Amino acid sequence: MKLISAFGAADMLELDRQTVRRALRYVAPDGYEKKQPRWRMKTIVDAVDQHLGRNSAPRAADQTRLDVAFSEFDEGCEALHVIADLKKRRQDARRLIALLIELDDAMRAAARLAREDDLRASLRCDQHFRVAMRRFESPCEWTHDECWKILDAIAGDPARSIGGA
Repeated sequence: MKLISAFGAADMLELDRQTVRRALRYVAPDGYEKKQPRWRMKTIVDAVDQHLGRNSAPRAADQTRLDVAFSEFDEGCEALHVIADLKKRRQDARRLIALLIELDDAMRAAARLAREDDLRASLRCDQHFRVAMRRFESPCEWTHDECWKILDAIAGDPARSIGGA
């Protein structure tokens, strides 16, 4: 197994030496040569990728929480179509809009944690939000503008109330 110094890896990867040193700061060496720490190239590349935010997936617990929230939201939106009473549908939709706001916050937090580019994360989350809001128009018999007005009312309410018209 070939072990490489941080500076040798920086030269091979064409990266700044301090970037590689920072990435390896808390990574245990795979071995030593003349009392100097050395790592396998895979260890170094993984540490640099994590340090720079490349290919970093959200933590498993965060991903599981997001998956559960997405499932709850999707199931709730599907259930809107089978609720006979319009008033009840609209009340459930308000609850789902409040959940969507929480989902959006969680998606943005996960993107920051994964060091995703701010602009890319914002565009992705905004698009997801717009598409999700369209799911309320037909079952609740709301126009596009009415959906967004209801969102504004819910987002403006610190208690995330689901009551109202």
